[in-house]
Amino acid sequence: MRLRHLEVFHAVMRTGSLSRAAQLLCVSQPAASKVLAHAERDLGLKLFKRAHGRLLPTREAELLYAETGHLFANLENVRRLARNLKRHPEGHVRLGCLPSLGLSLIPQAVRDFRLQCPGVSLEIQTRHSDELLALVLSRELDLGVVFDPPARPGVAVADLGRAAVVYLGPQQGEAAGGPVHLAELDDQRWIGIGSSDPLGGLIAQACHELGLEERTPMIEARTYYVAAALAECGVGYALVDQFTAQFAARGSHSDLTVQPVAPALSVGVTAIYPEGGVSSRALDALLDVLRAQLAATLVVAPPLASP
Repeated sequence: MRLRHLEVFHAVMRTGSLSRAAQLLCVSQPAASKVLAHAERDLGLKLFKRAHGRLLPTREAELLYAETGHLFANLENVRRLARNLKRHPEGHVRLGCLPSLGLSLIPQAVRDFRLQCPGVSLEIQTRHSDELLALVLSRELDLGVVFDPPARPGVAVADLGRAAVVYLGPQQGEAAGGPVHLAELDDQRWIGIGSSDPLGGLIAQACHELGLEERTPMIEARTYYVAAALAECGVGYALVDQFTAQFAARGSHSDLTVQPVAPALSVGVTAIYPEGGVSSRALDALLDVLRAQLAATLVVAPPLASP
């Protein structure tokens, strides 16, 4: 099928009639009907049945439409990119990040990036790690920022720095802001985030090395912000990345505190991008800004006092 065939077919499927499809495409109804007939002839199968003046899609048409949906979504992305490039000839960057970074690290980095590259437009979205990897692999994102991603063919990585794992909950110990030892925490009040997550896996490994394998969270939340929200409500405490914790504590009206953990733990913050992708001054500048932000904000637990 030619692209024009697909355009008419897709418009008919969306609108349910040739007349409305023709209006959508700004062509006459006879012209749309002719293109649709050519498409059916080229394919050698019927896409629609005519019944009482209506077009009813065949099973083949339904299957074809499911695939054309992806095609036209990508086509719209290309059109949007072209519009952005016209308005911002210096460049356009499509950036994705974890939700835990989208309300803290990324806004600060974008602020500094805009000072360096004011003519570059940005498109920003937050997704979970697996989704960001898929979007980078399909080249729908130029850059993604995640925690310690698994190796994936077709995806290149660049280390940006590290984010500390911190305690978020009621104050522990007599010294405000002092370190909280993992071995002293009550797992009956632990709000976990799942060991399949890079940060959750890091915590599980630390517990294993401390001989705390039998400790498991009383509540498990699969997103950092849900865990933080539960801690804010007084349900228990959470072990999360510093950015999630600092944002939650900043807007909290409860006795929520952020304290480093001991032994000190941190998770890698990594940029992912399409392997073999074209580098640009804008992307290089954004990576430098992200590294600088992480270097300036890393929280590390002080060393434990000797017994």
